[in-house]
Amino acid sequence: MLKPSRWLEDAIVVVVAFAATLQAEWTIVSQPGTYQTDAMIHEFWMRRFQDSGLFGDPLTTSLLDTGYSPPAFRSLFWLASHVVDPVLFGELLPLVLQPFSVWLVFRIVRAQTEWRPAAWIAGALFLVPWDVLRFSGGHPRAFAQPIVLLTVLLLLSRRNLAAALVPAVGLLLYPPGGLAALGVVVLAALDPRRRPFVSPRDWRFAGIGVAAMAAAALLTRLTTASQEVISAADAHAFPEFGSEGQMHFFVPSTLDYLSQNYSGFFLQDSGSILAVAALLLLLVRPRNALLLRWEVWCIPIAALVLFGVAHAVKFQLYLPHRYTYPLLPFFCIAVGVLLRPTFEAFARRRWLVFVAAPLFGVAAAVLALSVFPIGPRLSLSELGSWLADAAPWLALGLAVGLALVALGRWRAPAAASLGAATALVAGCVLLSSVAYADGGRGTGAWTCDQPRLYQFLSNTPEDAVIAADPVLSSCIPLATRRAVVISRKLYQPWALDFFEEIRERMFLTVEAYYGPSIDPVIELSERYGADYLVVRTRGPEPTWNNMEPFATEVERLQSTTRAPAIEQLPEDCIARHLREFDVYDLACVTEEAT
Repeated sequence: MLKPSRWLEDAIVVVVAFAATLQAEWTIVSQPGTYQTDAMIHEFWMRRFQDSGLFGDPLTTSLLDTGYSPPAFRSLFWLASHVVDPVLFGELLPLVLQPFSVWLVFRIVRAQTEWRPAAWIAGALFLVPWDVLRFSGGHPRAFAQPIVLLTVLLLLSRRNLAAALVPAVGLLLYPPGGLAALGVVVLAALDPRRRPFVSPRDWRFAGIGVAAMAAAALLTRLTTASQEVISAADAHAFPEFGSEGQMHFFVPSTLDYLSQNYSGFFLQDSGSILAVAALLLLLVRPRNALLLRWEVWCIPIAALVLFGVAHAVKFQLYLPHRYTYPLLPFFCIAVGVLLRPTFEAFARRRWLVFVAAPLFGVAAAVLALSVFPIGPRLSLSELGSWLADAAPWLALGLAVGLALVALGRWRAPAAASLGAATALVAGCVLLSSVAYADGGRGTGAWTCDQPRLYQFLSNTPEDAVIAADPVLSSCIPLATRRAVVISRKLYQPWALDFFEEIRERMFLTVEAYYGPSIDPVIELSERYGADYLVVRTRGPEPTWNNMEPFATEVERLQSTTRAPAIEQLPEDCIARHLREFDVYDLACVTEEAT
C-alpha cells in the first residue's frame, strides 16, 4: 500500500504536468479553427464515426487501406466518438498522455535514487522540450514514449508478466513503440551484470512478450488493410524522397541525414542539449554507467538497434526516426540519476564544483548547439546571439537553484551536502537552458484562417469533393468536413498503391491550376469526382517548398503559360464569390466547355 506522502507527491507531479501541458496545448484545445498539423492526416476522417455520410471518397478509402492507422488507435477514437468529436478527442489526449509519461519518468528515477530532487529534475526536463515531444494532437506517435516507459517501470517493479504484455498492446496503438518496448523486454532478460546473465525466469517472460507480439501482429494483419511499401531502391528514383522533396529522406551529407526528420534523430536544440548533458555525465565519470539500472540501459540499446534495422530494411519498418523517440526520456532519466553522484565525486575540489554547477547547463548548451555533430551546429556568432538571448532564462534557473539550496535541510556530511547542493543548482540551470532552447516552436499548431470559405463549403452536400491548391486543401477536411482531391498533408508516398494515386492527383492538380488548357480542370471532375473548384483571386500564391517534382512543374508552367485556363473559367459557373476566392461548380464548367 502506498504511503500518503507518495500519493501526494504523485498527485503534484501529475497536476503540474497537466497544467504545463494544457498551457502549451491551449491554442489547439481552445480555438475551433486551430489544429495540430498532422490531424490533417490522422483524425479528420474519423468524423465519419459520427456521420457515416462523411469521407466515403476514394482518396480517404485509399489512405485507410495503407494501414497508416493502427487498429487499437482507431478503436479508441471510435469509442470516444460516441461522446465527443474525434478531432477534439485527439486534441485532448496529450493532456492525459504527457502527464502520464512525466509521472513514469519521475517514478523510474525515484526507483534508482533516494535523492528526492533527482526525480523532479528528470520529470521537469522531460516536460519542457515541446519542440521534440510527440504528444500534441494525440496521433499514434503520442503513445510511443508511454508504451516504452511503462514497460521499463513495470520491469523495475518486477512486474514482469505485465511488462511482457505491454509491447503487444503498444503494437496495436503505435507499432514502432510496441517494437521498442519488446526490445526492452528481451534485452532485460540478458542482464550482463548478473551471473548467470541469462535467467530462465526472465527468458520465460521475454518469450511471453514475443508470443503476445506475434498475436497482436496477426490481429493487425486480419483487421487492417495494408499495401506494399516502397523499397529504398525505388524511392531513390523519385524526387519526393530527395533533398527537395516533401519526404526529404536522401540527402548528400551524412550529418544532415542523421540530424533531420524521417531518416535521422531530429533532436533539434533542446533534444541535443539533453543528449549532451547525459553524455557529459557519463564521460566525466564513467562509473556513472553502473548507477543506471540495466532495464534503463535497455531503452537506448533497443532504440538504436531498431533505428539501424529500420535503415537496413527501409522502408519496411516505417521511418527510422520513429524508433529514436525513447531516447529523449532516457536522457532525462540519466541526468536525474547521475547529477548528484557526479557532483559529489568532485565535491572535494570545492572551487571546481562551485564553478561547474552554474556552468553545467551552459556548457551542455554550448557543446550541443555548436559542436554536437547531429545538433544544430550554430556558428560562433549564432551561438553568441543564442547565449545572449538565453541569459535571462539561465539567470532565472541559477536563482531558483540557489533559492532551493537555501531552503533545503542538509543533514548529510559536508561533502555529500555540497555535492547535492551543487547538483541541484546544475539541474536548475540545465532545465532553464532546455526550456529556452525550445524557442517557442511548441506544438505545431496550424490555424485554418478562411472562415467564410469554410462556411460555404460546409454547406455543400456531405459527399462533395473539393479541388483546391494543395496548401489550402490541407485545411478543408478539418474545417469543412468535406473530402478533397489532394492536399499537401495527404501526400504520404510510402504505400505503393497510395503513392501512385496521390502522384497522379497532384500532377493533374498542378496542370489544372497553372496550365493553359481547361481539360485538366474538367478531368478533376471526371476522374476524381471533384464537385467544386476553389480559385484564389487575390492574396499570396501557395508555396511549393520541399515539394519536388511539383515545384519544378509549377515553375515550368508559370514560365510558359501566359494565361492559365483557370483564370478564364465562365463567370456563370461561380457558385460563391468571396473576397479572396471564387468557388466554381465543376458540373457547370464541364457543361459550358462541352
